Amino acid sequence: MNEFTAEVLDEPGLMFADGEDSIDPRVGLMKYGPRTPSGKSEHQVINVGYIGSGRSLGGLEKLFKDMELAITADEDKSKRWKPPFPGLGERSPLNFTFNTQKRWRQTITRGEIRDLKQIRSRKDRLEEAVEIIKINLEVLYAKETPPDVVFIAIPEAMWDACTPSHQDHARMQSETSDFHNRIKLLGMEVGLPTQLMQPKTLRGEGVQDKSEIAWNIAVGTLYKAQRGHPWKLTELEDGTCFAGISFYKERGGDQSRTRTAMAQVFLETGENFILRGDPVEGEKHGPGNNHLAEDDAKQLVKKILRHYRSHKKTEPRRLVLHKRSEFWEEEREGFIKGAGNIELMDFVTVRERHPVRALSSGIYPALRGTMVSAPNNEEHYLYTKGYIPALSTYPASNIPEPIVVKPDPEVSDSSPQKLCREMLAFTKLDWNTSDFCTKLPVTIGISDAVGNILAEAEAQNTSLDIHYYHYM
Repeated sequence: MNEFTAEVLDEPGLMFADGEDSIDPRVGLMKYGPRTPSGKSEHQVINVGYIGSGRSLGGLEKLFKDMELAITADEDKSKRWKPPFPGLGERSPLNFTFNTQKRWRQTITRGEIRDLKQIRSRKDRLEEAVEIIKINLEVLYAKETPPDVVFIAIPEAMWDACTPSHQDHARMQSETSDFHNRIKLLGMEVGLPTQLMQPKTLRGEGVQDKSEIAWNIAVGTLYKAQRGHPWKLTELEDGTCFAGISFYKERGGDQSRTRTAMAQVFLETGENFILRGDPVEGEKHGPGNNHLAEDDAKQLVKKILRHYRSHKKTEPRRLVLHKRSEFWEEEREGFIKGAGNIELMDFVTVRERHPVRALSSGIYPALRGTMVSAPNNEEHYLYTKGYIPALSTYPASNIPEPIVVKPDPEVSDSSPQKLCREMLAFTKLDWNTSDFCTKLPVTIGISDAVGNILAEAEAQNTSLDIHYYHYM
């Protein structure tokens, strides 16, 4: 082979209530309704707890009220690939209702805000803000019937007091800690999934219009509240264990130490869980990347397979590992030894950018699903973003870039087409958004966000939950 080749892969399908399928998350939800724990199209009532000041809770309650009815996109943001939010309730195709009773309403008082603002150090102000939320979460958890999910409407004054003024994209954080990450850890401790709402979101400011916000809240809340996915892939090979591996640095203590950030594991049933690796003592560093020593790689794969067996009650026939960096020899040997007698294995490097571009002959960019293979067939350039025939458009303004899919030269039992089809499918399994797809497969794409939570010093003493809904 001495030239580039290209082909277009089929769009992966998604399964909704009663086993009905569609390729578009929003279309599927509106036509068939979300999948439920029983798999049937039954109406769900989601008990919602909410924490905030009188003003921020007022904004949140208004948003909940608006979501009871259909919400159309702002005129200047209205696009044919962004259908109106259909509303909630028994007549809604989304088939669920928010139950917001006063007993699940926790108010942050003006006195608490006043006392927080008087604290000199931003670091100490952040700690006080975390403590305020912690107390209110514990009160909600102690209710005879606790809520299914808790919304935290961050008061404007609390936000301003804990946000560095010099940041372009502000976050509530200090030099050593981040408010969002700390709250996620608190939610795990008490067993309540949380949803943080920034003041600008409650004011209706920002890139997303109210219809988009409502869609994403609805999908995220469904996933968190029912502890399960609103949709699943129609085809994901039976007997395969998929895992994305990434790294992060712990905050505090020895900053030179890196821990395996996580292995995010997916089963063909649609279940997924997050595993924190043991401290990495023998890590290897390449240019901008991290690699595992042989024994660390071996132990991590063993941990992945233990959890697979506990869920499936059997060994997988195939193991697929996704990683941002290439597989070094020592690392590869560790993964192989940890996998034991698994029959088939695919180790795949996934990178977000490459200068290679595919140009179409028309006015639109390359089709989503376009797979371009390099002349040596060692790596492939997959357009996970691009023109989508089902939407009759390319839903973005920038020129799409392909991701790089590079099968390991030593461990790759599947065809490049199969590996890329799986990558394409995993771009449709982030339940933190209702968009048609994301650019990166979720095995890799959410690793930074999860790693940031695991990096918090408090995470080292927290009994971490393995479910993604606690991290999103």
